[in-house]
Amino acid sequence: MKTRLKILLFIGVALSAFQANAQVSFSCTYREYCEWNDYTESFETDCNGYEDVSLFVMNKSETLFTHTTETRKSTYYVTEREYDSVNDVYTYSVKSDVGNSYYYIFDIKNKEVRAVYVDVNGKTQLIRFYVKAIF
Repeated sequence: MKTRLKILLFIGVALSAFQANAQVSFSCTYREYCEWNDYTESFETDCNGYEDVSLFVMNKSETLFTHTTETRKSTYYVTEREYDSVNDVYTYSVKSDVGNSYYYIFDIKNKEVRAVYVDVNGKTQLIRFYVKAIF
């Protein structure tokens, strides 16, 4: 009986350690674009949005993540990262597989993924993805 208990305890510890080091995925259902307003020094609240199913998958070492939509799959390489434990927010400066720079915010508490970038016209944009599930 003691051997069985030890085996079950060992399996439980091993599984929890495996899950702690596994990749993390964010399943999203909606996307919206918001422009920066220089006058108010904030992003507009009247944003253009639409239903959009997509998936972000962060590798376990947090050196890259992929974003998969119905039409494409993009890879983002992390150049800098930080974690804010008070707000449970992970931030990443990244370079996309086609060379574009973004600042990504993975907001666990509010179930959002946000990306800030400068478009071809020099305007700062925010893309907000609404997260359905984190696993």
